Amino acid sequence: MRQSNAYKIIFVSMIMLAITIMVSFYRDAENRRAEGEKFLFPDLSEATDKDSLKLLNDIAEIQVINNNSKFSIKRNKDNWFLPSLANFPVPLDKIKRVIVGIAQLEAIEPKTKNPELHGQLGLNNEQSKINSASSITLINEKSQKIASILVGNDSKFGKETRYVRKPDNDQTWLVWRNFDIPKNGIDWLDDTLFSIHRGRVADITIIHPDGHEVLIQRGSYAEQYFKIQNLDDDTLPINPYVGNQLGSTLDNISLVNIALKKDIMFSSDAVTIVYTTFDGIKLTIKNQNINGLNWVSFVANADINLRRELPKDGPINVGLPEMDSFKKVEEEAIKLNNKFSNWVFTLNNEKHTILKSRIEDLTKKKDLEKKE
Repeated sequence: MRQSNAYKIIFVSMIMLAITIMVSFYRDAENRRAEGEKFLFPDLSEATDKDSLKLLNDIAEIQVINNNSKFSIKRNKDNWFLPSLANFPVPLDKIKRVIVGIAQLEAIEPKTKNPELHGQLGLNNEQSKINSASSITLINEKSQKIASILVGNDSKFGKETRYVRKPDNDQTWLVWRNFDIPKNGIDWLDDTLFSIHRGRVADITIIHPDGHEVLIQRGSYAEQYFKIQNLDDDTLPINPYVGNQLGSTLDNISLVNIALKKDIMFSSDAVTIVYTTFDGIKLTIKNQNINGLNWVSFVANADINLRRELPKDGPINVGLPEMDSFKKVEEEAIKLNNKFSNWVFTLNNEKHTILKSRIEDLTKKKDLEKKE
């Protein structure tokens, strides 16, 4: 019993010591912050304090290199874009977060200068196959490098801090983690291209090139389930929720790849999918495998004739989105087409598959159900 108690005391003491070390580290770090920590790029930090917008406008390109990929984000007069992804626009907030984050990179303390130890911090040169860093470089309109930093591992003290170093310097630093570097071009984009809530969707029509057609409908705005139409008496939905899967397909459309519309030509073999909403949106989708990749195109229209107004007492089911005015629906269609107009997209395989559904994919025969 005494031995057991001794072990407990030792265990508790070790925990208290670890907590004390952690508190001491963060207290010292906070004191350094209060006194004014050393910025790795003091000129940029000062420029940010004076005018962050001017700093953003001074940067014309962001280069990213890691062992997965190498790409640039560039700026023209109107916006930031990804040349490697058909010049698709990059959200300004992500650009600003990275540029300002680099400019205000604060050093907590210096770490090793020994290149042989860089790998332990994830700070080997980006060309290295093992423990390599991610490199990010800011370039101005004169093609001059304004700042460049290698970003390594999170520190042992947690994700609030991490290790960095400058490419031309062996000195490593523990810094505050105030930005992240998306490692692939697609990760610089918004997480969602667009989203149409299932509660808005009224009808879904899937038209195959051989004439096969699938029609799925929701009878009213308050109805919870989508129903497959035109089934014969011997055919049932494969499960009660299969229609809702299609109804939810436009929730949070995220991207895998992007190409210019002029470079991807849809043929008569494409599957056409039409979504209509109770508030008056018609979204037409072309879905086809071209040269080994699945591609989709989108076209949005606002049509007052498709609109089915809610009864004055509103929808029965709590949680359904309120119906926007038709003016807002028209504005939404314009915004959607601005996103779609010049590009086609690859989605995840599950989305492509469900958008090519045939009746036999969604149903089963009654006699099979009886045998079960």
